[in-house]
Amino acid sequence: MNSKYFVLGGDIKKSLAEGYRFDLKKLLLDSLKVTRKHFLPLLTSCIFIMLISFALLSLFIDGSASLSDPKVIGAFFVFALLIAPPLMTGLVMMGVHHSVGLKTNSLHLFNYFKMLLKLSLAAMMVNLMTNAASIALGQVFGSAGFVLSIIVLLYLKMSFCLVYPLIAEKKVSPVVALKLSFKLVHKNIGQFTQLLIIFCALFLVGILTSGIGLLFVIPFCINVIGLVYRDICGVSIAVTEAPESNDNDTNGSDDHHSGPKSGGFEA
Repeated sequence: MNSKYFVLGGDIKKSLAEGYRFDLKKLLLDSLKVTRKHFLPLLTSCIFIMLISFALLSLFIDGSASLSDPKVIGAFFVFALLIAPPLMTGLVMMGVHHSVGLKTNSLHLFNYFKMLLKLSLAAMMVNLMTNAASIALGQVFGSAGFVLSIIVLLYLKMSFCLVYPLIAEKKVSPVVALKLSFKLVHKNIGQFTQLLIIFCALFLVGILTSGIGLLFVIPFCINVIGLVYRDICGVSIAVTEAPESNDNDTNGSDDHHSGPKSGGFEA
């Protein structure tokens, strides 16, 4: 069988050189449609992540432990750098796959542990930047630094929101992924800020509904990120074609079918 490769969506080189614009209304409506179609895999994946988080933390932390306990700090460190990055990459890549019409299942959540080193290095660099900014703002501005550190945290999370899919889909190094994500986001910082505000508002609504609303908000936001990534960077697709059959049918017809008898997609 032969495989042909092409890119769906945007062009990362063009996005870097010329910039890009979103139709925010269309983006949100398309994300809503995609979420309705692929809701169950993302929902079950989110539940898996929550269960894994609670299970791992309960192994290392007892009810009497404080946040300053070295055991607690170590558990959060292990989770943030070794467990969360590949799981979050799997979640985001499910959104990327949905953006090009591919089906997913909950097991795809675990597909990126093979890239653990790259993903952990990227997460560590982002965490170092956010922690350094928080410490510096706290020392300079005192109590007001806490509010500023939250703003900086949201800004950095927005600036590096494309790092994981760039590593997973484009196979670039962590440093290159950080640079590309920062440059791409700042090519259209205004619309990315609007998306960030929309996300924050949706998460607030989800929390106010006792967390039940988050079961829809998180899959929706994941699919928004998937569509954004597709439109900015493009998604490489491999189409596998089965060889044509030259056998006549049982009725002795001389007609032959051109094109592949069957095909499959692989992102």
